[in-house]
Amino acid sequence: MATQDQAMTSKEFSILTGIPVSTVTKLIRAGKINAEKHAGKWMIAPSQLNLRAVQEIAQRKPGAEKQAPTPAQKEAPAQARPEPGPTMPAVEARTFSVAEFTAMTYLTEYGVTEWLKKGLLKGRQDENGNWWVDAGNLDEPNIKRLVRDQT
Repeated sequence: MATQDQAMTSKEFSILTGIPVSTVTKLIRAGKINAEKHAGKWMIAPSQLNLRAVQEIAQRKPGAEKQAPTPAQKEAPAQARPEPGPTMPAVEARTFSVAEFTAMTYLTEYGVTEWLKKGLLKGRQDENGNWWVDAGNLDEPNIKRLVRDQT
C-alpha cells in the first residue's frame, strides 16, 4: 500500500475512503479528483483525500445514493402520462418517461433519447416534445441485458 507521501492507486484510495472503486473512477473522470494515469492505472496524490467531494461521499451511508432520487429520476406527474387511445394500442398502453426508463436500465437519459430518435427503442413524443418509452422494449434481447437488478 502507498505511504503518506506517494501516490496511490484508485483501489488503495477506495480502501482508505470507503468509497467504491467505480465511484472513485467516476469522480476522477468528472474532474472532482485530480489523478494521472501511469501504466494503465490511476494514480492519486494523498492530498486528494481531503477534498470536499470525497469527504461528502465517504460520509454517506452505503446505498444512500440509490435511495435519494435525483431530479431526473423523479416520476413524472400522473396527469402528464399519456392515456391509451385509438393511436396507442392496449398492448403498448404502459409507457415510461425517459427518466423512469433510465432508472430501470443502465442507459443514460441522453442515450435513451438518442436511441428513440434512431429507432433502436420504440416510443413516441407527445405534443410537448417529451418522449415516452414503450414497456415492450424491456423484453427486447438488446435491452433486456441492460435492465438493472430489481432486488
